[in-house]
Amino acid sequence: MAIHITQIGKHRFVCGLFWQSLSRPRELQREAADLGKKIASDLVVVRRDQTTAQAGFAQSSDGASRALYSLAAAVSKTLALEGAWYDGLQQPVHNWLGALRLADGKWAYFAVRDANFLPNGDFVGSREEVLDRLHTDYALGGWNVVIGDAELENQGFHNFNARDLDSLLPRRKDGSVRLHSWWRLRQINARTAPWKLIAAGAAIAAVGGAGLYWQAWHARQEALRQEEMFAAQRRLIQQQAVQAKPWATLPAPAAALRACTDNLVELTPGGWLLDEYVCEREQLRYAWSRRASTIAMLRAMVPAAQVDAGGDRATLVTPRKPARPHEAEALLAEQDVVDAVMSRLQGVGIAFKVVRKKPPPPVPGQVAAAEPWQTFNFALDAGGIEPQQIGALLDQPGVRVEKATYKGMSWIIEGVIYAK
Repeated sequence: MAIHITQIGKHRFVCGLFWQSLSRPRELQREAADLGKKIASDLVVVRRDQTTAQAGFAQSSDGASRALYSLAAAVSKTLALEGAWYDGLQQPVHNWLGALRLADGKWAYFAVRDANFLPNGDFVGSREEVLDRLHTDYALGGWNVVIGDAELENQGFHNFNARDLDSLLPRRKDGSVRLHSWWRLRQINARTAPWKLIAAGAAIAAVGGAGLYWQAWHARQEALRQEEMFAAQRRLIQQQAVQAKPWATLPAPAAALRACTDNLVELTPGGWLLDEYVCEREQLRYAWSRRASTIAMLRAMVPAAQVDAGGDRATLVTPRKPARPHEAEALLAEQDVVDAVMSRLQGVGIAFKVVRKKPPPPVPGQVAAAEPWQTFNFALDAGGIEPQQIGALLDQPGVRVEKATYKGMSWIIEGVIYAK
């Protein structure tokens, strides 16, 4: 990602860092350094906001230096401390988009999901480039607020907070920017530890490790045994619920779609571009194309990604914890529920396809019992409407979402309707 350096007061700030999450709270600097070596970056800034930690990477060969401060780190810290105004309250904000005019005429763009910058969520471009990116990411849904200069207020974003860059930087009494040392880029130390220290560490590990090995092994076995027992209990409960009322095993549409958007985290791992994201009840599937990146950069971010033989496409399938099931509410008549949902969607210009689901074929030698409800499959293309808004429109008894697919800046939502 190309960096951009801008002057604010007496100090220079850098935008365009490549952000990645960190997972070792006690070794953030070491983890950041290890990750930087993998992606050939020699400068890094480490930020901690709320309960997350991230590293933003840059390369001195691109013009970055240790004299620069990260503008993204500064702005995100202010929002972490102040929160933002949305849903009628000033409250913490974990999912936000920002578009702010810089003094040099360019625009800075920020995209933060679950308090983490997206890998390419720190970007500078022309007003048109930033607005194009803003609208593209906004279509994904799941954002608490959009923060930007007042001139963007007529763009139609929900929960828009009009703020300029000056209001998002802490100030001293004399009006100058109050800098914090951790905003500054640091050199990644590529030197290895002396061989004596390595040998000493190995000796200590050998003495302590022998005593702890069996204790850890038994603890793991007990944890696995308990997890298998709990899994068996969950399967039994689910089977019983399916036999009674299958819609009682599925979350409400809004909850299902909120979980799908919240789990959409690997948008551009290592610079690869997301082609498709499929969210189902028990698994997530990503598909990316390489563009100008490399397999090594993808592997550094997503080690489990499966790359095709040509090296230009990759996929990842991961299990997920299903959203909490909704209550087994009383069903409505077919005409009442289908008409209600279809009418709501027609009001926002969305076509709604409904097909009666065929019952399963009878088992030879057995008489099929008639179910006391009817089942319909549905599908819709949300276009530019956020999934959470679609979830609200689908909020009717017996309506459940089973699959959501993000592709080509649009969501395809599929599900089932149970009716009397």
